[in-house]
Amino acid sequence: MLRRVVAASLLVFAGASVTASEGPASPSPKAIRSGGAHDALFDLAFDGRQGIAVGAFGTILGSDDGGASWAPLAVPAKTPVLLGAAIRAGHCLAVGQLGTILAADDCRQWRPVAPVGNARLMAVSLNGRGQAYAVGAFGTVLRSTDGGHAWQPVAIDWTGVGEGGAEPHLYDVHVGDDGMVTIVGEFGVILRSADGVRWQVVHRGEQSLFGLAQAGDGNTYAVGQAGTVLASTDGGASWKALPTGSAAILTGVWGDGHGRIVASGINTILRSDDGGASWRRIDSRLVTQAWHQAVTAARRDGEGQGAWRVMTAGAAGTLLELAP
Repeated sequence: MLRRVVAASLLVFAGASVTASEGPASPSPKAIRSGGAHDALFDLAFDGRQGIAVGAFGTILGSDDGGASWAPLAVPAKTPVLLGAAIRAGHCLAVGQLGTILAADDCRQWRPVAPVGNARLMAVSLNGRGQAYAVGAFGTVLRSTDGGHAWQPVAIDWTGVGEGGAEPHLYDVHVGDDGMVTIVGEFGVILRSADGVRWQVVHRGEQSLFGLAQAGDGNTYAVGQAGTVLASTDGGASWKALPTGSAAILTGVWGDGHGRIVASGINTILRSDDGGASWRRIDSRLVTQAWHQAVTAARRDGEGQGAWRVMTAGAAGTLLELAP
C-alpha cells in the first residue's frame, strides 16, 4: 500500500481507516501549539527538558521548559522541508528534503552542513560520543563521527532484502551510546550494525516500519503499517509482534521503560500501560481528525517514574500533550 512512497508525504491521507483497539479510551490530550492549515511538523526530539520540533517550510521550533512552550528558531534561507531531528547535550541536528542537513552546536544557531547527495533524509540520530546516522530514500545511510559536522555515505548490500533487488526506503534510525545502530524501513526491514560497516538484517515482513524507539528498560519498539508494533527485549537482535487491535498506520513510538508505550499515527494515538499486553485508543477529535507523525517525551520538574510530558507532532503544526 505504501511501498516505495515516503512516509512523510503520505500523511495527507487523513481519511485512512482505523480499527478501534481494545480497552477503554484514554483521557483527551490538549493542544500546546497549533499552526496554519498548511503547516506540518514531522519530528520532535528532547534531551532532558530541551527540545526541538521540525517540519514544513524549514520550520524549527525550540523549547527549554520541557515542551510547555515553543518558539520559532531562525534557519538558513530557502531551507526545505525538514523531516528528522536529533538532540544530545545541547547539540542539535535536523535533516530533510534534497539531502538537507542542518546543525546547531547550541540548538539555536543553525547552519547548513555540506550535503552528501540529494536523497531525501527521513531521520537522524545522535549519541553522546558524537556518532550520528541519517537515513532516507532508496537505502540511503549516512554516518558522522564528529557530531554531524561532516558525513560519509555508508554502503549496504541490499541483495535479497528489497523486492526485486530494490533498495528500501529507510524511515527511522537509532544509535546507542555503545555505537550499536538500528534502522527500520520498507519491507519490514530492521538492520543492525555494531560498527557501521557490517550490517545484519534481523527482521523482514509485509508491513513497512516507520518509527523506532528505545525505552529506558532496554526494550526497543518499532511501529508501522496495519497497526504493527514490534518489540525487542535483547537490544534489537530479535523481535516479536505486539497485537494492538488497530489497523492504523503508525509512524511514531515512545516508551518510558516502565511498561508505558505510546504509538502515534494517522487518525490515531494508541497507549499501553502494561508493556504492550493491552492497548487503549485515545478517543478525541484532536486525535481522530488529524495525523500525528512523531511522539516523544520531555522530563517534567522532578525525576519520578511518571514525570514525563508526552507529546506528539503532526498536522497543522500541532503539538499535543497527552494525559499522564
